[in-house]
Amino acid sequence: MKKTNDPFIQDFLQGNPSAFKKIYTESFPKIQRYIISRNGSKVIAEDIFQNALTLLFVKLKNEELQIQSFENYLFTICKNLWRRECSKNRVTNHPLDTLVDESVDLAMFSIEQNQWDLYKEKFRELSDNCKNLLNSVFNKIAYRDIMIALGYASEGVVRQRVFKCKSKLIKLIKKDKRYRRLKQ
Repeated sequence: MKKTNDPFIQDFLQGNPSAFKKIYTESFPKIQRYIISRNGSKVIAEDIFQNALTLLFVKLKNEELQIQSFENYLFTICKNLWRRECSKNRVTNHPLDTLVDESVDLAMFSIEQNQWDLYKEKFRELSDNCKNLLNSVFNKIAYRDIMIALGYASEGVVRQRVFKCKSKLIKLIKKDKRYRRLKQ
């Protein structure tokens, strides 16, 4: 752990009650207002705040972070966790298409289901890091937000890692015997 001269961060890392009291009285109300104003609840705000504090604690303990403002960094983590929570619960409405030929639609459905099953199976074979990264990208989370949430050094590193994870997934799918049959 990098030594910091900020006494507040040292108190936070040592579990000093006065540091936590300050965090809860000064930071939590802002984060709670932010989440509630975006259709969240107090309970969700509390959960997100706790997760953010835990994440920040681990990052400060294990990594060399240069934090300009503890409160701003904590708020950014909370915003990113809230966005991730929202993207998990997002519901999209698509207009229903009318069926022209049921036998063709059922055959296409069967093929698409088999493709989806192959994809899911190979996705599960990826490392947890790749799964988290690709899920973030698939949920349209900005590279900058991914960088902050997952602790990458830059957006460029995130892009490289996404490319490698996608390539690994494609390679796993193409190596499977079912791929050629489902491709046709």
